[in-house]
Formats: sequence, structure tokens, C-alpha cells
Amino acid sequence: MLTRFHGSGISLGGDTMSKKTLIALLTDFGLHDPYVGIMKGVIWSIAPHAGIIDMTHLIRPQNILQASFVLQATYRQFPEGTIFVCVIDPGVGTKRIPVLVRVDGYIFIGPDNGLFGFLKAKTGITIRELNNDRFFKTPVSHTFHGRDIFSPVAAHVAVKGDAIIPDLGPRRPGLLDIEGRFPTISTTTIRGKVMHIDRFGNLITNLHASHLKEFPFEPARTIIRFRDRLIPFVSTFSEASDESPHALIGSTEHLEIFIKNGSAEKTLDADIGDTIHVLKHHD
Repeated sequence: MLTRFHGSGISLGGDTMSKKTLIALLTDFGLHDPYVGIMKGVIWSIAPHAGIIDMTHLIRPQNILQASFVLQATYRQFPEGTIFVCVIDPGVGTKRIPVLVRVDGYIFIGPDNGLFGFLKAKTGITIRELNNDRFFKTPVSHTFHGRDIFSPVAAHVAVKGDAIIPDLGPRRPGLLDIEGRFPTISTTTIRGKVMHIDRFGNLITNLHASHLKEFPFEPARTIIRFRDRLIPFVSTFSEASDESPHALIGSTEHLEIFIKNGSAEKTLDADIGDTIHVLKHHD
């Protein structure tokens, strides 16, 4: 029987009332190659009863900022106890440190390269350097720590729970972070970035609803600008006219630019990292 931590796991249903730990995978590996399947095989060889879910494997290659944003915006939608294995790792094989982060009832496993920087100020955080190769798949490759370090560590935690965490390696005092995570806010302007572009071509920014309230945001008296385009604000997709870009607060509570029945990405020739401005209207 698996050892649980803080209510870890999801119900399988049926009469057995059994549970299994959920491991969520977030990578930039794409779907063309076998890398994701290999990680799952390693996990199941150690923890055959673990549940595995693919958060996404279509993060832009090496785009740590996008991956961190996606993780930050979505991890609380998973049940407490979920183990997130996050492999966006352009520094694989270098001196960057593999870590396990435990906070808010969740476990995060991956490289300390800014990916988990949004967690660093949270209370009750535990950070461990992963340096005990007893929990690795050896020999450890210089190019595939997702297979040889992060997946097996996650599997061992899924099987043994909290008790194993002190054995994984020493405590670390903090986490690296990356620039551009937060918008710049002044009395008259918010300057943010496009952090993610979804399958529909919607531009999802790092402007959270809380930032807009802090501004404060008044839809009728606020200008949203993307390059030289002024973007009207609406509450729902259906309120927008076709073929024209509009903005709204999306399901992750972030400001999005979209085109109804079209692609804002293609129409605006937009990309991750592009700047968006929110400006106060002056009478």
C-alpha cells in the first residue's frame, strides 16, 4: 500500500476505494520523439500504480519563462499531493542543480533554472538538492535528466511519500528566478508580456486580474495597446466582432488578446515575449 502525503492521490472509483499518486509531466519534448514515453516507462517501472497525466509537451523549446508561466497558472487545478515533473532544461549536464520543491501540498521536481522561481517566496517551502544517485537511473546521461533523475525520483516519492524526501539530498536555501515574470506597473501604465499562445492563437499575458485591480482597471476608461493596435475589452468571446482583436480576462485570470473565430497570433504576427500595454485614459 502506498504511503500518502497531505491527501496525495486521486480516487480510482469502484468498490475498492483505492487511490494512486498523480504525476503530471510538463516538458518541451514535443510529440514526435519517444522521450515522453521513455519517462513514463521509467516511472511505471518503479511505481506501477502511479497515475500519469500530460500537462503539455508543447512548450517552446528551451522556453523556461513560458513553462514557468503555464505551471504557475495551472498547478492549483490538480489535487493536492500531485507530483509535477518539469523538464525544460537547456542547461542539462551543466552545474545547474536538480531540485525537489515541496510547498502548498504539491511536489515539484526539475532543474533549478528559474522554472520554479514563482514558488520561492511561499511560506512552508522545502527545497532539496537531488544528489543521491541511489534514487537515479544510472549511469546518468549528460543529456537526459528527465529520464535518469527527475522521473525516477518522482516515482520513488510516489511509492514512499514524505519519508523519502530527506534522503534525496541536502536542503537548499532558495530558488533561482527569471526576469520578465511580472509586469511593470506605474501610476499610468502597465507593461506586460505575452507568455503563452494557445492552440486557438490566443495571446495569454502575464497581466493577472489582480494587477489590473491594483491599477485600477476600468474597461470603459482604459486603453489596451498591442504595438500600434488599440484593443477593446470585452467580458466573453461572444461579445467580440469577428476578425478584430479584443481582450478579456481568461480562465487563468490573465488578460488575453483573441480574435473571435480567428487567430490573434497569425493576424497580429505575435510571438511569446511581445509587449502589451495597459494605459489609463486621460480626459
